[in-house]
Amino acid sequence: MSAARSWTPRSTPEARTGRGRRVREGAPKLALRRDPLPAWVDLLLLAILFAAAMIPWWPVYESPAFLTAATVSVLVGFAIAAVCAYSRSPAWAVAVAVVAAYLFFGVPAAIPSRAALGIFPTPAGLVDLVGGAALSWKQLVTVSAPVGSYQALLVPVFLLGLVAATVAATIALRTRHPVFALIPPAAVFAAGIAFGVVHAQFAAVSGLAFLGASVAWLVRVAIGRKRSLGAGRPVEAALADARRVLGGSAILALALVGAATAAVAVPTPQRTVIRSELQPPFEPRDLVSPLAGFRSAFTLASRERPMLEVSGLPPGMGLRVATLDTYDGVVFTVGGDEVGGLSGRFTRLPYRLDQSSVDGAPVRLDVTVLDYDDVWVPGVGSLERIEFAGPRAAALSDGFVYNDVTGAAAVQGGFSSGDRFTAWSMVPEPVGDLAGVRPGTMVLPPSPPLPPRLSQFLDEHTADATTAGERLAAVVRALREGYVSHGQPGEEPSRSGHALDRLERLTTERPMVGDGEQYAALTALLAREIGFPARVVVGYLPTEPPVETADTGVAFLGGDRQAWVEIQTDDGLWRQLDPNPEPRDILEREPDEPTVVSRPQSALPPPEPRTPVDELDDRPDASPEDRSTADSTWAGVLASVALWTGGVLAGAAILASPFLAVIAAKLRRRRIRRGADSEAKRIEGGWADFADTAVDYGFPVAPTATRSEQAAGVGGLDAIVLAGVIDRMLFSPGGIPERADERVWAAVDDLRGRFAAEAGLRGRIRAAISLGSLGGYAVTRRGGRS
Repeated sequence: MSAARSWTPRSTPEARTGRGRRVREGAPKLALRRDPLPAWVDLLLLAILFAAAMIPWWPVYESPAFLTAATVSVLVGFAIAAVCAYSRSPAWAVAVAVVAAYLFFGVPAAIPSRAALGIFPTPAGLVDLVGGAALSWKQLVTVSAPVGSYQALLVPVFLLGLVAATVAATIALRTRHPVFALIPPAAVFAAGIAFGVVHAQFAAVSGLAFLGASVAWLVRVAIGRKRSLGAGRPVEAALADARRVLGGSAILALALVGAATAAVAVPTPQRTVIRSELQPPFEPRDLVSPLAGFRSAFTLASRERPMLEVSGLPPGMGLRVATLDTYDGVVFTVGGDEVGGLSGRFTRLPYRLDQSSVDGAPVRLDVTVLDYDDVWVPGVGSLERIEFAGPRAAALSDGFVYNDVTGAAAVQGGFSSGDRFTAWSMVPEPVGDLAGVRPGTMVLPPSPPLPPRLSQFLDEHTADATTAGERLAAVVRALREGYVSHGQPGEEPSRSGHALDRLERLTTERPMVGDGEQYAALTALLAREIGFPARVVVGYLPTEPPVETADTGVAFLGGDRQAWVEIQTDDGLWRQLDPNPEPRDILEREPDEPTVVSRPQSALPPPEPRTPVDELDDRPDASPEDRSTADSTWAGVLASVALWTGGVLAGAAILASPFLAVIAAKLRRRRIRRGADSEAKRIEGGWADFADTAVDYGFPVAPTATRSEQAAGVGGLDAIVLAGVIDRMLFSPGGIPERADERVWAAVDDLRGRFAAEAGLRGRIRAAISLGSLGGYAVTRRGGRS
């Protein structure tokens, strides 16, 4: 029999007989395990894997309820797998156990608000649990994160953790390929990334944690397999196991350092998740613009009607109702498609938002709804959390949506009398000295160009200003010299609307007469022309003195409706700016300026006939601007390709780094053995390298056996002859022959080549990344270590 044909790992009759005897005589009922490591080691490492896999889910919930749901799901899944493995239950029994556990534990763990006494499921909870298994996945990505324990949104992570933990533990305990137990926690990890939020640094940390846990599981599988194949004294086997763990830990540390360096050094494109691609259920552009119906609040029937009762409003601050940043030349509305529709994208906010980046003062606002029946939720600043009260609290909470770009909020279906809520927000200071402020960098939906008369008005009042802040201050001073009229009976005539022609008329009338609708819209347009990101806000401003209520709050009447402007300064904050004049008596209107009619000019003579040369001269050449645009387009394409290529290469490097580290460790070990300082050590190193190669290819080489016994375990005449030759070289009284080490290493290289030829491409790859020979797996000779 040739040496190549006898080198067949795991196929010797002794191995098959030994393995079968272990299964029949000594194997416990817990699992069909191939290695003698205890089951709790598997479950402990799987628990670490699932803990790392759950990290990407944390930003979605950020609640202790998530920790409870995830922990219960994993522990229950492990219990089901262990019990079914001990009793050798069939697959259908495992599935039935999972369904029963989902119905019993799902309500208290995933929908705690529906559990009786906090631990027993209720009929309503079971209905939400069953429906949530199919519907909560979509709801999870349409609600603003973090969602906490809102409704049934913990069901996805509970169901996924329960099923994945059961499958993973079953694979580890009951199959002969425990390495595949890594797949279910990997699915949990990938789902957490897909359903999570875009957070590059958090994603890198969670990826490294899961990579470390995965390598630890692979090391455990390799150690278990080697223990099942090895034979020898228990003490020496334990020492060999310890060395393997240390070697695997060193490789893991090297892989983590390399992966972290690649993640930090290589730029990656913006990550896209499911949450960032779905459209929200609330569409504000289907509603009438609050600025278009501005004057309806000043009719005789509405101006004295109590609308809201508010306590906690900071002095000088307005109570915002809606934020409008899109102007088409006729009306200001909510949301703009030109910049991705971010200001019109409203999502549910069931829990809270992190507004720690807002430089402002915390404000608590208590609001009681009187006759206010709009869908817009009154508030100030950047909302952190909101709690509804009253008989409709649950319906209001379910219908609440929020836009974090503009700070506007709404409840689908609108308010009714008696509704109450408390809101916690971060509120920046209003604009102080306008001359000293500088513009921010927010990109807003584009607005039409200013008509000539508005541009003339801007130039006339900002001629002496030098900075953007001074120009804006000059515009506000000019507008505050105007007069206020809502065009109601008994008031000075004033046309409603804020289209461009109405704003032109506002600047040409003498005196200037309008209300918040025109002054706010014109200020926003002129501020944008100057360079400030600006938007219109509709809300309520307290009267002077404000109407106090019994609980020291402020009662807003319909006539307190007002419109003002928010501008973004260079610190990134949106600050309130009120350009409205103080109400006062209006002067008599001046007559309109007469229209100057100019005399028509004389007719021009007809043009001379054009020649073919003139036609050629009129052909336009590519301008420098066109060439620059084309160059910038190609540069952008190349930059995008380079960015994505770098991201793919970085990901490939991160995934391949553990395997490359194993290969590098083996190459370094071989180089050290081959370059030892004595010829005897080089000969011993050659045999050690041969034995390690045999281990990596799956041969049952015992660490405590002699060289001859190890050669017999590998099989083949060449290996047995090589073992005998090395023993004679090392123990012969005549000493080691000249250049014997080179001949030994040449024979080892030849045997290693035969291993590779017999195993094929897949076998060579598995042997190259195998951890079996690492961690100090040494060769022994009779009478001591070699």
